[in-house]
Amino acid sequence: PAGIKHNIFYSTKVSLDQSIEQVEHTLLEAFILVFIVVFIFLQDFRSTLIPAIAVPVAILGTFFFMQLFGFSINLLTLFALILAIGIVVDDAIVMLENITRHLEMGKTPLQATLDGSKEVTFTILSMTLSLVAVFIPVLFLEGVVGRLLREFAVTISVAIVVSGLVSVTLTPMLCAL
Repeated sequence: PAGIKHNIFYSTKVSLDQSIEQVEHTLLEAFILVFIVVFIFLQDFRSTLIPAIAVPVAILGTFFFMQLFGFSINLLTLFALILAIGIVVDDAIVMLENITRHLEMGKTPLQATLDGSKEVTFTILSMTLSLVAVFIPVLFLEGVVGRLLREFAVTISVAIVVSGLVSVTLTPMLCAL
């Protein structure tokens, strides 16, 4: 009615800002932990740099496709990125470990890369497709829940696909160097 003053008693902006800040913090922690764990197991700083480069490239590629699809950066898409960090780094590590195994056999970096990537490319592609298949049913959900989870499912699926592509292209190229 006219003459009544409306006050806002509760705003979700503060809690959303805190949640987004926490998600950003979690992404950074996950990246640092991945870097440390890979370094501990491979015990080679140069080899550790390869997943450290592959993860941000895959995440940036995911942001590119999010923008292409018109998605916003919200809690669900950021949550999808957090879940995707483990998957993203896994593909690069599978490729890196196999190439490192060939290097330890005494092969040249180029030959180790060719042989190692030839052995695991199909494995990485099958892992990528099977992980994406897990999120396809979410795309067909209807109603409010379906609309909410669609961005989540597409974001994590795109992150998985971009990660797979980075693992079979960029990771071997870096290993050859």
